[in-house]
Amino acid sequence: MKNSGRFELAADEYQAAWDALCGDWLPDSGYEPDDRPCFELCLNDPGTHPQHKHIVDICIPVRPL
Repeated sequence: MKNSGRFELAADEYQAAWDALCGDWLPDSGYEPDDRPCFELCLNDPGTHPQHKHIVDICIPVRPL
């Protein structure tokens, strides 16, 4: 199973997004990370975004506790 969060980020906001997913959502989710690697899926070219934001899915493979 995989869980992801979609974020619209400035270049310096990636750490805060990871912290929100791993530190806020994950502990209360009823899941734990499994053995597969986490990854980011970049969905746009920030140069074409009106505010130069990065639209990113942060994906964490999980398993039930």
